[in-house]
Amino acid sequence: MGRYLLFVLLPAFLLLSGCSGKQYDKSNADMKANLEPELWNTSQILQNLQRGRPLTEQEKKALASRGAIQFDLDVKENEEVQVFLQYFSIDKRGSMDTWLRRAEPHLPYVRAVLASYNLPPDLIALPFIESGYNTMAYSPVGAGGMWQFMPYTGRRFGLTVDWWVDERRDPYKSTVAAAKYLTKLYQMFGDWNLALAAYNAGEGKISRVMAASGQCDFFDIAKDPKLLKEETRHYVPKFLAVLKIFQNLDTLGFKKVNWQAGPNLKEVPAPGGTDLAALAQACSMPWEQFREYNPGFRRQVSPPDMTVNVYVPVAKEQVALAFLSNPGNYPPAGGQTYTAEAGDTWWNIARKSGMPVAELRQLNASLPETLPPGQTVRVALSASGADNSALAEGPDACAPKPFAAAKPQRHRVNKGDSVGSVARKYGVSTQDLLAANKMKHAGRLTQGSWLNIPGGQAAAAAAQPVPAGKPGAPAGLAEADTNHTVAKGETVGSIAAKHGVSTQELMAANSLRSPKELLVGKRLSIPKKPGQKVPEPAAPAPVPVQTASAGSYTVKAGDTLHSIARSQGIDAKQLAAANRGSDKLRPGDRLTLPGSAKAPAPLPVQAAAPAPREPAKNDKAAKPAALPQPPAAKTFAQTPFQPAPAPAAKPQAAPAAQAQAAKPAAKAAGKSVNYKVGPGDTLWGIAKKFNVDPSSLMAWNNIKSGGALQTGSQLTIHSQ
Repeated sequence: MGRYLLFVLLPAFLLLSGCSGKQYDKSNADMKANLEPELWNTSQILQNLQRGRPLTEQEKKALASRGAIQFDLDVKENEEVQVFLQYFSIDKRGSMDTWLRRAEPHLPYVRAVLASYNLPPDLIALPFIESGYNTMAYSPVGAGGMWQFMPYTGRRFGLTVDWWVDERRDPYKSTVAAAKYLTKLYQMFGDWNLALAAYNAGEGKISRVMAASGQCDFFDIAKDPKLLKEETRHYVPKFLAVLKIFQNLDTLGFKKVNWQAGPNLKEVPAPGGTDLAALAQACSMPWEQFREYNPGFRRQVSPPDMTVNVYVPVAKEQVALAFLSNPGNYPPAGGQTYTAEAGDTWWNIARKSGMPVAELRQLNASLPETLPPGQTVRVALSASGADNSALAEGPDACAPKPFAAAKPQRHRVNKGDSVGSVARKYGVSTQDLLAANKMKHAGRLTQGSWLNIPGGQAAAAAAQPVPAGKPGAPAGLAEADTNHTVAKGETVGSIAAKHGVSTQELMAANSLRSPKELLVGKRLSIPKKPGQKVPEPAAPAPVPVQTASAGSYTVKAGDTLHSIARSQGIDAKQLAAANRGSDKLRPGDRLTLPGSAKAPAPLPVQAAAPAPREPAKNDKAAKPAALPQPPAAKTFAQTPFQPAPAPAAKPQAAPAAQAQAAKPAAKAAGKSVNYKVGPGDTLWGIAKKFNVDPSSLMAWNNIKSGGALQTGSQLTIHSQ
């Protein structure tokens, strides 16, 4: 019987593990291994090396050149350097050319940082053998960025590596971190051969090998294949060969390096939660170009709880500052919105969107623990575009798929059409339109050509409404059988539920691109399902009394009367009249919302955000002041992407505050327990065992990631 159960259950476990793996790969699609084989597959390189080829006069001259680091090599070691030099200058000449051109924008900064740390200038060649100077490089073992830091080592030297950013990919911050690490290694070993070997294998490994062998010379250690891996044993000769190529480009027939190739960038501080895609659009930059300047971002939204530096061309600095001072004046582009339905929880919305629960809550920190139907939730898009269809198609086959994938529409380009105008016409983003047509830039369109419109029937209906029953009418949408006038307090979700239609159908029938476009007094057409009988006209629904929770609003930086009125679902003229007609708003002003039945209710408690992290590149105590830095720009106290308050009967605290407030009450009632994490425990397994929501369990214990559990740690669990 036991054997039979094993055969039955094994396929199920394999299926589940397959689903889990797929979801993980999708959320980390921008971190897949992409390193060129000649940079990491040492075994393959050694198999292909052609030893004993006669040296040309140019190669002899290059090998005889001296650098700042003196390498004392014997005959055999010189031969190995010779073979690697011929390999990269002849066999892999095309790769070397690519690396040299790729390095040009970064070489001046790397040279300046090495000088500021009093490090040998020869170390400028190190990123060639690590990544080919590719800022987006990932190795098969998880090392990332131009300097190929492992996540733990990168964090040791001030780099942030999480769901929002991977600063190993930031060429400026990672170069400073590499300079700190190389300084530490040389201080430990007092020898550059050993320091470079430790950069490849880790200082702990080299220290243990030295202690076990009694050897203090790298080349003596490298002679024993039992002590070091093949890659580390050949690391120093490979570095020296590439260094000699770099120092003798003319001699070996390579094109000279252009030391002026790098863009002239300005560093601008962006508040937490900045819509980076909208910032790029404001600066008239395609997303691909913006990302090339800012490769450290993994999402099109900056981390919600920290100020980060954004690099823009000097000519775009003032435009970027204007955007950051008032982002509400620009259309959002870096996120999608999801309208909560009855029964939705943070956990199932996270599964639908493919976004981790902790990060989803982080981006929507002002929303309550329990979501009312119709509440708008913001979802951040991937910087690579790999998971940007998460809400449209679900994160994977294992997760629920709330929206059906639709067939793409086509548009024939007319005179005067542009990518932006076509995108607006069909209610899609310019990024999605470019991606659907494999276009890199929003250039001039050819009249008469065809464009694929992503989104499908709903998007087409929103852009080009066609009366039902006529040729070309979208499938699934019939002639509207009734109308509805929007009353105060109503949302797209509540109106859709009232009339028995989906929010998507309701928005498509009324050309609504966002639930926030719903205004009081707007007359909506309610779509009829196929076969549904047309009811008799009904009397207008009574206007519900506004609750006290909508009584007041505290002005934030960048707010305008129009934007506040739109977010609260009220008329701008009524809002102006209720506040003496003043349109001069200052951050902190408290506005009265028209229709309030009671005195203004207190604002929801906001969870305190951590203090902004000082980037490693600006750490004055950690490095000499001589390190070149872009001048700091003015910081604006603005938090973009502030969602509209949820329509609730009373103010609700932010999740972190709720969890803290719940603990004393639960303890007093004897309903809280402590649980010790055991081997193999997962957050989701513990939540299931105690019949609690995983997101609540994370909030109670200040856990930001489901993989952050440690065996032996104590968790506090409250009954629900």
